[in-house]
Amino acid sequence: MALTIGSTSATSGMTKAIYDTIQSVMEPIEGVEGDALEDIRTSWKKLSYAISKGVIDHITANMEIKGVETTGNINAAVSGSAATQSNVVFTQSNDGTGRVT
Repeated sequence: MALTIGSTSATSGMTKAIYDTIQSVMEPIEGVEGDALEDIRTSWKKLSYAISKGVIDHITANMEIKGVETTGNINAAVSGSAATQSNVVFTQSNDGTGRVT
């Protein structure tokens, strides 16, 4: 799953998920309707975008991925013949910083 911020219109990504939750928790607002409610929703969309952007920017800049292992096979020519090793375990060689998008 990609970390998708979304947009200030709150139609996609984490922004939409945050906005949808804010709206479901906060509405209805007693005595508020029409243009006043739309102004409030617009503010919630901006707030949702700001939260989403901050969270995803922080995660992608600071996340550390640890303990990654994968397996594969090695086939290398050695003095005219082949050296084959099956099911070799390769381990992570860094902390994963900068590898999340």
